[in-house]
Amino acid sequence: MTPADWRALIEAYLDGRLSAEAFMRRFIEAWRASDGRVPGAIASLQSHVEAFEADVTDAREDGVVNDDELRQAAQRARAMLGEDPGPTIAPQTFDRTRAREDFRRFQVQATGCAGVGCVIALIWVALCILQIYFVSEWIQAEFEWGAWPSAVAGFILAFVPIIGNVLAFLGATQEGWPSWLAAIIFFAAPAATLISGWTRWRQQGPRG
Repeated sequence: MTPADWRALIEAYLDGRLSAEAFMRRFIEAWRASDGRVPGAIASLQSHVEAFEADVTDAREDGVVNDDELRQAAQRARAMLGEDPGPTIAPQTFDRTRAREDFRRFQVQATGCAGVGCVIALIWVALCILQIYFVSEWIQAEFEWGAWPSAVAGFILAFVPIIGNVLAFLGATQEGWPSWLAAIIFFAAPAATLISGWTRWRQQGPRG
């Protein structure tokens, strides 16, 4: 936009042809389209528009936020535009609206990931505890070891892929579990949690 375009926009607001909220939105659109190459008067006005935008966002309703400060800043900017030598490169400012949108989007994604991740983690911990217990029970029954040696060996073997699952299956069936239930707990459930975790990592995992 040229200085004349900016002046026309400000005058439309000051003359009452644009509401404060409509002026704010058009100003922000023009500001973003300019990539910061604006007259100094507009660069000075931008911080006031940003503050008004934050108040409107917090109020969640148009027409309820007092725009006296914005109007005074617009009047000063209009006066300065008559003396402004031309476009300058304005410093980049913090875009509160965009930052809020990004943060809200991050919160939704993080909440979803954390919720599913916590469930998967709890299931995995429960499976590990069951696997250690039944591997230890199987070792104690098969080799007639004491409780402590069986527990130590069970703890180690429970985390060995396949071997730990098989021994836990044998220990559970030995304790009276139905074979189908033991198979689900010690074969199907670990596979499902691994596949679920891998899938979510592929979809939402590290991004460069």
